[in-house]
Amino acid sequence: MVTNNLMGVAGAVLGLATFTTVNMDAKTAPNIWLTTELIGMKVVSQDGVGLGKIEDVVVHPGSRPAYAVLTFGEWHGMGDKHFAMPWSVLRTVQLDSTKKDSARSLVLPLDRERLKTAPGFDKNNWPSFANADWAKDIDVFYVGDSNPNLAATTGVAPAPLTHLVWRVSELKGVTVTNPDNVTLGDIQQLAIDGNGRVSYATLSVGGFLGIGDRVVPIPWDMLKFSVGGDKSDKKLISLASTKKQLEQAPEFQSGKEHRAQMCDLKWVQRVYDHFSCPIYWTPSGAIEAGSGSAK
Repeated sequence: MVTNNLMGVAGAVLGLATFTTVNMDAKTAPNIWLTTELIGMKVVSQDGVGLGKIEDVVVHPGSRPAYAVLTFGEWHGMGDKHFAMPWSVLRTVQLDSTKKDSARSLVLPLDRERLKTAPGFDKNNWPSFANADWAKDIDVFYVGDSNPNLAATTGVAPAPLTHLVWRVSELKGVTVTNPDNVTLGDIQQLAIDGNGRVSYATLSVGGFLGIGDRVVPIPWDMLKFSVGGDKSDKKLISLASTKKQLEQAPEFQSGKEHRAQMCDLKWVQRVYDHFSCPIYWTPSGAIEAGSGSAK
């Protein structure tokens, strides 16, 4: 059984001079990670040995934290199987500007022998992530009977799982409409914080605005998720926003050279302020003194 002691390793030295771990809790402002950065990112053990990589991320509407989907390749004969786990199991590794070869990475602080017995699934046969029994079994394996992942960002367990569950790889290109069913644009990527909560989604709105390419960040809580179609099996996303709001919103800049700014907490707060959406990571809705931005 994995104990809560495993969850406290984030502040420990990993044995790699170029890595600095950051301990996350609900009272501090989180580090922000873009999904284009996360998908394919290397995952290492506590001692810095490569284990695998992030294959996909599973997200839900609202504050429920994400699940990471990992592949371990041929490590210990795991082959092409995929492994989903609560985001809280992973620990973020931030860039250390004093080290030449430092890079952001993710740590999986679990015993490698235990990982051999982890529940997995075939890459061509993905499970239903909305299945409560499946999620419970995964949670029990990684974090015990009580999953701290569920209250990591709000201190309150979120609503039960619904069928509105998305893989990040499936979200790209999904159309977003306004409440009158007018197309606003399409999803490009997500920004996820170190607790696994989605912070914002980027929306390509240039066509709607008639000004060419323009991508803007949208606070995740502003997006409304529902289902439609004859069989109620079509996932729908809507956003109650005016054309003026989207025109004047901070613009998301892609590219590695812009990543630090797009993950900067003060910039993210500008986004939330623009849409009059309260910041979720502090009770006051503002960045606390001493909380750093992404490096």
